[in-house]
Amino acid sequence: MTDDRPPVLVLAPPRFVGPLGVMRSLRPWRVRVYTLSDTALSIPNASRYCAGTFEIGRDGRPIGRREEILEQLLSVGRRLGEGAILVPGSDEWSVFVAHHSRQLRPAFRFPDSPLDLVEGLASKQGLFELACRHGLPTPRILVPNGEDELVSAADELEFPVMLKPIESRPGRQGLELAIDREQLIARYRAMGDAGNVLCQEYIPGSDQDVWVFNGYFDAASRCLAAFTGRKIRQYPPQMGLIALGVCERNDEVTAMTNRFLAAVRYRGIVDIGYRWDRRDRRYKVLDINPRLGGAFRLFVDHNGLDVMRAMYLDLTGGAVPPVLPKDGRKWMLEAGEILSLRHYRRDGLTTRAWLRTLRGLEEGATFSLRDPAPFLTAMRILAKDTVAARARRLRSATDRITPRPRPVSTLPEKVSR
Repeated sequence: MTDDRPPVLVLAPPRFVGPLGVMRSLRPWRVRVYTLSDTALSIPNASRYCAGTFEIGRDGRPIGRREEILEQLLSVGRRLGEGAILVPGSDEWSVFVAHHSRQLRPAFRFPDSPLDLVEGLASKQGLFELACRHGLPTPRILVPNGEDELVSAADELEFPVMLKPIESRPGRQGLELAIDREQLIARYRAMGDAGNVLCQEYIPGSDQDVWVFNGYFDAASRCLAAFTGRKIRQYPPQMGLIALGVCERNDEVTAMTNRFLAAVRYRGIVDIGYRWDRRDRRYKVLDINPRLGGAFRLFVDHNGLDVMRAMYLDLTGGAVPPVLPKDGRKWMLEAGEILSLRHYRRDGLTTRAWLRTLRGLEEGATFSLRDPAPFLTAMRILAKDTVAARARRLRSATDRITPRPRPVSTLPEKVSR
């Protein structure tokens, strides 16, 4: 590879690790990788491999007037030159790019999936409808219009119930698990996002029952690269992102994914979560992200191929070699692992058992001796968030125990005679 290879622009918020993975994946090919500028601490922008940043939208998101954001993107495309590759790294950006694909096509190369399909996959409700239509097993859901509808339907739900945002957005990605009717209503109210919250059947099991598919589908919706693996630990615990994951071949998950995405004519990189349901012995789809996933560097084969490299080769006219799976390879999201360990230790995870789970660990989301700044930035963000969270809890505890002053009566005192 030479220095004149087409550059890459990754669209993602500052705390997402996906852009950093792209930099480290394509660095051996001498591909310049650019990201979005931000005033907040940014993990990928701290990397020595970041070729530069551009101001597009706000806070790493497509916030603002659509026409202005589109013009910013087109201006960057002209600066990067013909053939630059555009990579959405969040659901918001994948929908934005799909919405403006016709205008962006002259300036960038990217897989072009229909807008209605991208919107459907990015939305939990839309995914449920697509999955049911095409025979892909999925947990049952309820989408209340508001708290009154939830209250009237709560007695029909089977607990525990997972509460999720219909459309994931930075700052609105919280997951809640309710074990009874009262907790369901309280946590729905606490999420404060009425109209964007769905209730999903919770499939019992362990973290190891959650499987992940990463793949790349070309312009004809053919899968050129497919990887599968399992979650070992999650953050938040038992229902969140991969804190520690392992590559493991699963032909059934690969086959059902290929059938579904070929049927809906999907193109591009995809990141999918499944859960094995022991009750009816079926894999059920939890999420489909029509974009680059943050943990895509978990899935690297014996020749260094991952989904980003597969897409880059395909879009630049190269041949994508067959995937040579590397079962047993492990990847860690360091901050997520640190935050989740306290929970898992309460559940009985010993230090010796924890160390055993790290065997086969080949890569961290941020740690690298050759590129230390992203890890240091991630730890700085972790420390800052921890201090802020403790301060909030302290204020909340203080508010609960501080006696309120007795109200001063506004009635006139009795007049002594």
